[in-house]
Amino acid sequence: MLVVMLGIMTVANAQTSPFKEYVGKYVFAAGSPVAEVSMTAEDSTLVINSAMGSTPLEKKGVDTFYLAAYDALVIFKRTADKSVESVSIAVQGMELVGKKEAAASVAGTKEEFQMQVFTEKVEN
Repeated sequence: MLVVMLGIMTVANAQTSPFKEYVGKYVFAAGSPVAEVSMTAEDSTLVINSAMGSTPLEKKGVDTFYLAAYDALVIFKRTADKSVESVSIAVQGMELVGKKEAAASVAGTKEEFQMQVFTEKVEN
């Protein structure tokens, strides 16, 4: 029971993260060097995850981050209603643009994902 309560508290804290707007899965165009990335909020950091690994992003400004591992600028684009719709990654003279998938289809943080897996195991 204690483990469940700690998990719920962790999920609640993650939902108040200043990065929750960016959390999700971003899909790039066919033929792109990267097929998809996911953004997760871990502690007080936004982390980009891909097939190449996970790397923390350094906040530079509103919707702007720096990906030091690849010397890349990461800029989130918003819709007219101010919700995040895509991410643009400027790296090695290229601009990769990934469209954000609907929030319901992805787990936002590592803790949320772990809680989802735990809950599914308990229910089964």
